[in-house]
Order: sequence, then structure tokens, then C-alpha cells
Amino acid sequence: MFFAHIALPYRILFLYIEPLAALFGTYTTLFHPEPYLLSLSPTATYSSLTYPIYAQIAGHDLLFSWLQAVLLRSTSSVRIWKIVLFGILMCDVLHLYGSYVVLGPEAFFDPRTWRWEEWITFVMTYGPGLLRAAFCLEIGVSQTRPTKRS
Repeated sequence: MFFAHIALPYRILFLYIEPLAALFGTYTTLFHPEPYLLSLSPTATYSSLTYPIYAQIAGHDLLFSWLQAVLLRSTSSVRIWKIVLFGILMCDVLHLYGSYVVLGPEAFFDPRTWRWEEWITFVMTYGPGLLRAAFCLEIGVSQTRPTKRS
């Protein structure tokens, strides 16, 4: 099997779930920027003058979707997977930092204060982010690919 050296949870998340989620993020950011903004910052005010920023964010989401759905499927190289996933992990860190700045430390670290939007944001960032970090640390990854049987 092409990806046998990469644990199944990684393959399911990075090849299927996340590309679809990023595609949904692309759609939401591009066609519904105001609810997207309010999901990240409950007190922010949307202005159509800032729409180019949302189009750029949608472009990033589309790139993430493509990288995971196409590039990662095209190679079984752990090195390439680590490069791509580490790049996305850096984005995860900045995404969480932005949430921290908007919410403040009290709300950021207290799930009792989270709205459903924060729950979705944090679950979809922390969980995959932790798996990305684990993959980059080669937890559940074998460097040797299985050999073909004759």
C-alpha cells in the first residue's frame, strides 16, 4: 500500500477531513465574510472595504485544501508530508494567537466562556494541530516504506 507507513488517523485527517473542511472555509470566507468575521471576533464590524482580505484568506484555505487533497496524495514521502504539515502548523499557531488576542487570556483558556464558534475553531485547530505536531515529530510514522511483494 502506498501510504502504509503513515498511520491511518493521519491519512483520514490530512487526506480527507481537512481538505473538505478547508474547502468549506474557502466557500464561507469568500461568500459569507460577515458571519466568518463574527465567528472569529464577536465584537468586530464587517465592512465591504475589507473584502479583499477575505478573498485572500479564502485563497489560503483553498491552497491548504489543494496541498492536502492533491500534493499529499501524490507522494508517500514523509519528508514532503512533514514540510507541508509544518507549514500548516505555523498557520494554526497564528490562528490561535489571533483568537487569544481577540478573546483575551481569561476567555481563551476558559472553555466555559466559549461560544459555539470558539468550540468549532478550537476543536478544528487544536486537534489537527496536535496531530500535525505529532506527525512532524514522527509519532506513528515509519520512515521506511513497505516493500512490494513479488
